[in-house]
Amino acid sequence: MITTAPDTNRVAAITTGLDRLRRSLHTAEDGVPHHLDEPSWEPGFVADFPQTGVGSTRMAAFDYTTAELHGREGLPDDLAMAGPVELLTAQGAQVLRTICRDLKACAVHNDYVVSHRLRNVEAVSPFVRAMVRDPAFLRNASRLVGVPLIPHPLRNAGVQINYYEPPVDGADPAVAKWHLDGMNYVFTMTLSDHTEHTGGDYLYYRGHPRDFDIHREEITAAGASHPDVHTASFQHVGDTVFTRGSRVYHAVTPVSRGDRITLAVSLFCPLLGDQDENRFWHSAPDDGLLRTLGNWRELRRAVRRPAAYCRREGIPILPLGHTA
Repeated sequence: MITTAPDTNRVAAITTGLDRLRRSLHTAEDGVPHHLDEPSWEPGFVADFPQTGVGSTRMAAFDYTTAELHGREGLPDDLAMAGPVELLTAQGAQVLRTICRDLKACAVHNDYVVSHRLRNVEAVSPFVRAMVRDPAFLRNASRLVGVPLIPHPLRNAGVQINYYEPPVDGADPAVAKWHLDGMNYVFTMTLSDHTEHTGGDYLYYRGHPRDFDIHREEITAAGASHPDVHTASFQHVGDTVFTRGSRVYHAVTPVSRGDRITLAVSLFCPLLGDQDENRFWHSAPDDGLLRTLGNWRELRRAVRRPAAYCRREGIPILPLGHTA
C-alpha cells in the first residue's frame, strides 16, 4: 500500500443545492446489523463535575446579536463553545475508546461531510446507549451548557463515531468538511491522544456564518492560518469540547500520521425543542430520503410533545436547578 501526504491545511466546505438532492436519492448504508460483544456501561464511568479551568465562549464573540440567540426568560442559552472538559473518567474513556476502535471495521465512507464514520451508534452499542441515558452523564452535560439536555430524537445523527487516518493509494484523505451541524448541542470527545497522530485538528471559525459564507473560498484555502480560524485544544483521550454545532462553522483537517477517533454526541433540550435547528435536507444526504422521512416524523412529535417523548423513552427531564 502506498500512503500519500495530504494537504493538512486545506479542507473543503460542504456542498449544498442540487448535490444534496442527488445524495438523498441513495439508500443510506447501514454499518452494523447487530450488537457487538462489549463491556457493560457502569455509572462510575461518569466523571466528577463541575471541573475547574474549563474555558467557554459566548455567542456574542461569534458576532451573534441578542435577537439571534436562543433561550427564554429564566433559561438563557447563549453558550457557543466550552471545554475541553472530561465527561468520563479515564477508565471510562479507555473502555469507550476500545469499543469505538472495534467498530471501525463497520464504518462507511461518505464524502458529504465526514469522510469515514459510523452513524446511529446507539443502535449497535449497548454501552453508548446506556451512557447517553445515564442521569449523571446528562446532568454534567446540562450543567456545562446551562439548559437541561436529553438524548436527541434523531437517532441516526444522535451519536456518531468519526475516523481519521492517512489516505492510501491516492485516495482522498479522511476529513470533516467545513459545515454547520443540524444539532444545537454537540459534544465532541477525542478517543486518541494528541501524540498519536499528526493532523486531524478540529478547526472552527470564530465569526458569524454569514461572514463565513461570504469569504468561504478565502477561509477554506487558508485553513488554520486564517486569522479567524482557531484550533480546539484536544490533548488526551476523553477530552470533550461542546460546540453550538448549528451556529459555529467547523472542520477537521487530514491526518498524515497515526489515526484519530472522535465520538460526537448530540443532545436535545426538551424545553427549547421548538428551537431545534435541524433541517430535512441537511439529514437526507446522509440517511437517504425514505429514512429521513421517518426520522423527521419522530423529531416533529418530540418537538410538539417533549414530555410525551421523555415518558416514551424513559428519560427524566432534569430540574433547572441541576444545570446551574
